[in-house]
Amino acid sequence: MIKENNALREQMTPFNRSYMEDMILAMRASRVERVRAEELLLEAAQHLLREQKKGRNAKQVFGENPEEYFGGIMNSKPARPERSKLNYYSLISVASLTCLFAVFGIGGLLVQWASGSAGMFSQISLFTLLLVGIGSIVFIELLMKWMSSLSEDDAPRPKAFNLKSLGIYIGIAVIAIFAGSLLDTFSPAIPLSPWVSLILSIAGGLSLKFIYFKS
Repeated sequence: MIKENNALREQMTPFNRSYMEDMILAMRASRVERVRAEELLLEAAQHLLREQKKGRNAKQVFGENPEEYFGGIMNSKPARPERSKLNYYSLISVASLTCLFAVFGIGGLLVQWASGSAGMFSQISLFTLLLVGIGSIVFIELLMKWMSSLSEDDAPRPKAFNLKSLGIYIGIAVIAIFAGSLLDTFSPAIPLSPWVSLILSIAGGLSLKFIYFKS
C-alpha cells in the first residue's frame, strides 16, 4: 500500500503532493492502527487524484489543514497497545533461547543417532545462555535502528537515522564478543541432554504462542 501510495503521489501536482505528504505524516503519527491507516491514506490519494482531474486542489477536497480530513478518525481510535520494554526484551530473549535449545535438541539427537553420543550438544555453558539471551536484545535493537533508517522510495519520514545510537550498539556488541571469548573459558558447563533441550524449546515455543502472542 505504501508503494502504491507513492506511485499515486507521483501523479499529483506539487501542491497536492506536498499536502498529501503532510497528511501521511499526521496519520502515521496518530493512534490509528497501522494497516488501517495505510488503507485510509490510499483511499485519500485515489480520491484526490480523481478530484485533481476535475481541476480541484487538496485544500478544496480535504480542507485547509491536512489533519482535518482524518481528524475524527484519528481522535476516536483508542491508543495502539504497546509492549512494555520488559515485555519486549523478554520476548526477544525467550525467542532466541527457544531457537538455541531447538538447535541443541535436534542437532544432539542427529549426532547421537549417527555416532552414539551427543558430543558438543550434550552440554552448554552458562555464558552461552547469557550471551544468547542478552546479546539477542542488543542485536535486535541494532537491527531495528537500521531498519528505521530505511523507507520506501519517496516515503516521507519524520526523523533521520541516529548514527550515534548505531555506534553505541555496535560498541556494545564488540565488547560482548571480546568478553565472551574470555568468560566462556571460566563459565561452568551445564549437562544438557538433547531430549531436555528439545523439551525446553517446545516449552519456549508454547510460551511465545500463549503468553506473548495470545492476543
